[in-house]
Amino acid sequence: MRRIQSYLEDAEAKQFKTKGVSNFIREIQDLAYDVEDIIDTYFAKISLMSRSRWKRLLDFRNMRIAHGFVKEVEGIRKRVEDIKNARQTFGIDESSRSLEEDTWDPRQSFPHLDEPNVVGFDNLIETLVPKVLDDDLHHRVVSIIGFAGLGKTTLARKVYNSARQSKVYNSDRQRFDCTAWICVSESPNVKKLLQGIAGQVGLEEKKIERDVETNLFEFLSTKRYVIVIDDIWHTRAWDALKIGLPMNSENGSRIILTSRHTEVGVHVGGPNSVLLLEPLDQETSRRLFYKLIVDDLQNICKTQDPPQLEKIGEQILEKCGGVPLAIVLAAGLLKLKERSETAWKGVLEDMGQENDQCTKIFALSYKDLPLNLKPCFLYFGIFPEDHEVKAFDLINLWAAEGFIRGSRVREVEEVGDDYLNHLIARNLIQVVERRYNGRVRSVRIHDIMHNLCIRVAIEINFFNAHTNEINCNTALKVRRVTFHGSDIDHYPALYPKTSSLRAVFCLSWDIKANKNLLHDSKFLQVLSVENIYMACQKNKKNIYMATRSFLNEICNLRQLTYLKLGCSKMLWMVAELPYAISNLKSLLTLDVQELHVVYLPNVIWSMKQLRHILLPRTCIAPSFCRVNLDVFHPVEFLLSNLQTFYGLPIHIFKADWLHKLTSLITLRVEAENKDIIGVLSDAASVSHKLEELWVRNFIHLPETTLNFSRYENLSELLINGATLSELPHDKLPPNLAKLILVMTHLMTDPTEALQKLQKLKFLKLSYESYSGKELVCSGGPGNFPQLEVLEIEYLPNLERVVVEEGGMPRLRDFYIVNCNPETRIPDGVRNVMRTVKPHYLYSEGFYSETISF
Repeated sequence: MRRIQSYLEDAEAKQFKTKGVSNFIREIQDLAYDVEDIIDTYFAKISLMSRSRWKRLLDFRNMRIAHGFVKEVEGIRKRVEDIKNARQTFGIDESSRSLEEDTWDPRQSFPHLDEPNVVGFDNLIETLVPKVLDDDLHHRVVSIIGFAGLGKTTLARKVYNSARQSKVYNSDRQRFDCTAWICVSESPNVKKLLQGIAGQVGLEEKKIERDVETNLFEFLSTKRYVIVIDDIWHTRAWDALKIGLPMNSENGSRIILTSRHTEVGVHVGGPNSVLLLEPLDQETSRRLFYKLIVDDLQNICKTQDPPQLEKIGEQILEKCGGVPLAIVLAAGLLKLKERSETAWKGVLEDMGQENDQCTKIFALSYKDLPLNLKPCFLYFGIFPEDHEVKAFDLINLWAAEGFIRGSRVREVEEVGDDYLNHLIARNLIQVVERRYNGRVRSVRIHDIMHNLCIRVAIEINFFNAHTNEINCNTALKVRRVTFHGSDIDHYPALYPKTSSLRAVFCLSWDIKANKNLLHDSKFLQVLSVENIYMACQKNKKNIYMATRSFLNEICNLRQLTYLKLGCSKMLWMVAELPYAISNLKSLLTLDVQELHVVYLPNVIWSMKQLRHILLPRTCIAPSFCRVNLDVFHPVEFLLSNLQTFYGLPIHIFKADWLHKLTSLITLRVEAENKDIIGVLSDAASVSHKLEELWVRNFIHLPETTLNFSRYENLSELLINGATLSELPHDKLPPNLAKLILVMTHLMTDPTEALQKLQKLKFLKLSYESYSGKELVCSGGPGNFPQLEVLEIEYLPNLERVVVEEGGMPRLRDFYIVNCNPETRIPDGVRNVMRTVKPHYLYSEGFYSETISF
């Protein structure tokens, strides 16, 4: 297998130089897949035999299985020899480079910028922002038009952020009542897009789920809004969207759209709304290029001839044609190369002489990746275009597929972080959001690179997108399929043999109609379904029984390593995980947090290989499930490898088991008694690796004393519903970066203790977290030295916020919501203050958070 991979690496290196190599690559890849299938089939049969009660037949049947396996291996050897002989035709050698070799040092610090570079856009921003902010009704629509890679989205985001932050002249009131951003792409789901807008502008949830077009239109009719419609391809998409968007408003609302097609902009806003983006001129291109690699050039100056390197750089820059995305990718290639003239010339030569240089650069960015990173990059094509991908999900998927592996000294998730940062350093993907401890929370990929992922993936049978037609012979070897609509309903009929599938990603899955797909996919490793449902069925018991059958089928997928299931908020979904889930000996991630109710069998606590468990808050099914609560008490608790535990159900979980979770990094717990808080506050910390902790309780425990000072790695903390007698500085985690307090009922000013936290960047005091009348931040740079965001909401007694001179030196955002309207705010804070209009977070008598880390 290692030799096959070595041939594949050298073949891919020549793929962009020799067209005939593509078919040869497919042959090698098919061979690798066949080897994988043979090995998986053999071990599956042996495993099945080992559980057989017919011991006398065991040896005989094992001999037959072994004989068949030997014949299969002989056939593989012959094909390897054929490939070895054929490779000479294309000049392909066995790669001498180790498969794990990587010239990139993960400890190296590159000057990456999460904010997209806007070199050359200054004048355009100065032109567009006034059009969005003024009251001229002729500027209802701003259309940013240009071909792919010119920076339309980057420019729109800059204008949008300026609009969101602007205030009415001589007032603290926001200029716009509400804002929203949607990405349309080539094949949009209009209803989902309108629901996305509705959620962002603040429409009630029940109105989002039912008749969203009418409800959204009525809601926006009385608002001044700014909405970005990014990457809209066709006029018909606008015609469908505008049903929910009032355009005859006289209150200064704005639509900002980006498109590749001028006719779309003209159709939506008329010819005067259109701004045509052009490629950057030579000087501006140089400024962007050297802004990205200037530190590298300074290092080169010590050992190389700078003029010669700059000459090569100019030649590379010329091939970029003034396209910002091409320039960014080219810079990403260079800054990770050896600092030598030879290395830079190699990049220049690889770009070739074709007319379409930009496409060549995009393809070269993939080709230049180390072999172990290529499948990680191609994985982005599985997600919908313009999709924001959570780093947590992505890394767990890579681990589930075996793309990343841990070692004695490094966890697999740490390796995944390195891989992700490598792709970011190459400018192949863009950071959307970081956590306050600096780690990446979410990323996205440009649509050009997304198309590249799909094209390459289909060529090598890495995955098949639901929109691509494939012949039956090819379908037999497809490893991954992704469905962004209801196409999964037709897939089993079109391609009945799905034994080669290793991963299925699906937006919606009818649990009654698609059982055969699971039954035939015996080697499935990844199953991710955003919305499981049952068509034309409203009876809860029937839905429950169908769900139970569906889950039983899943438990037959013995190679499953990643399971994620969700459902619509409108469908009451009860998931009774069967005892057979213990058959999933390889399962690493169990994510059912988006289901309404989950019943957990006791065997879950003994599945020692599990690394991530994500549960909803309700983990006991309704009465019709006839649950015997005694089954919740396990014989053994073996989850020492567990790193993530969401929604830990304290009523079926003994508090002292926490001490056995020695690898825990993230914990979200419903603390309905003092035991859980007591264990977390013990002298011996639960896990020295703990980075994120949520402690929530809605029954209002009496006064509680917390002590989290031993958790030195804890950077994010939420405390909700635990009445605190005090909040002493020496009881808090020393390296805390983000803190949210809800219903803690503090009587003394918490800022006295919190201002001493030297790394605190985000502080939220929410809903009766503090009962006093005054918050005072002392002066001097040592008080809240790193605080960037301060949010205060639902503190009705608060009358005064004081920030003494020199306090909060880095504060950039201050939100105040539903507090006393007469609350006095100092001028220094008022300059960055954002007053948000009241929005009530109550539902059926219970407080409902909108907080997420």
